Amino acid sequence: MLKRLFNKKTFDHIFRENYTYLYKYAFHITGDEEESRDIVSGVFESLWKNIERFDKEKAKPYLKVSVRNRCVDFLRKNTLHNKYMDEYLNTLSRYYDELADQREQDELVETMLSQLPENTRHILDLCYFQRLKYSEVAEQLDISPDTVKKHIVKALKLLRTIYNEKK
Repeated sequence: MLKRLFNKKTFDHIFRENYTYLYKYAFHITGDEEESRDIVSGVFESLWKNIERFDKEKAKPYLKVSVRNRCVDFLRKNTLHNKYMDEYLNTLSRYYDELADQREQDELVETMLSQLPENTRHILDLCYFQRLKYSEVAEQLDISPDTVKKHIVKALKLLRTIYNEKK
């Protein structure tokens, strides 16, 4: 019991003498108030668990090195986290840029298709978007495959013209 009381007094004394200094030291390294408090608290928790083996005279240098090491660990972890976060955000940004570009292209295609004559647009839709063969489209619409081909050629020429005008 006496040993435990002595250890508590020793710990309290070391804590009061060093906490503010260690906190400022940690904050200077990390730049993060909350993390600095956590680091210093962790060092003191470790000290408390090992107080019997601790040399009171070497408290300040030991605590300072412990705080510095934990700060370095925090910075390493945080730097690695930031590296991966930056990569993730860059990938996400590229994805949304591509998505926006795709939407613009989709809108352009919709606008261009809306300018085609209705029959031509319908035949183009069946051939290109529904992937029917010319013969299937011809049979479905009761027209010749050559007529389907002429509509497709006409549609592609018109789309090319419309696209060049939009540029």
